[in-house]
Amino acid sequence: MAFGGIYIVMKFAIVCLAAFTVSANPLPRVEGESLTGQKALLPDALRGQASVVVWSFSREAGEQVEKWVAPLARDRVNVYSAAVIEAAPRLIRPMIRAGMKRASPRPFHERFLCITRGEKLLREALEVRNDKLPYVTLLSADGEVVWRHAGPYNEAVLAELTRRLQEAR
Repeated sequence: MAFGGIYIVMKFAIVCLAAFTVSANPLPRVEGESLTGQKALLPDALRGQASVVVWSFSREAGEQVEKWVAPLARDRVNVYSAAVIEAAPRLIRPMIRAGMKRASPRPFHERFLCITRGEKLLREALEVRNDKLPYVTLLSADGEVVWRHAGPYNEAVLAELTRRLQEAR
């Protein structure tokens, strides 16, 4: 009898966990600007096709973003990098952007976004716990987060993301 009860509880927990990992939630509206100076309102700017966005909330996380972006861009994935700099003083933001512009490849400048509004809601939606990690999200064509990962580049996680991306298309 006790074993049967435990089995039912474990089965229920597995079903709930599976629902959590596949359920979509909308990305909150955040404002930013690309390194080419184009204004962007997310997720609106990304609607129409599945997209991957690699978020950074600190310099340490930003240094890890290219490891995620490079293989995705090479595979022609609709991928963006988003540095959340809202907390930086307005006077410092141009210097931060200039440093990012020098450090990133010119062809990627239009896909590199500096987010300046909406950080609090974004942190909640992505469940940001550690600013030193990059946050990788897969957005559906409707702008909903359908998959996410927090952590440094990992080939096994990239393979999972690639599989999920194929499902989202």
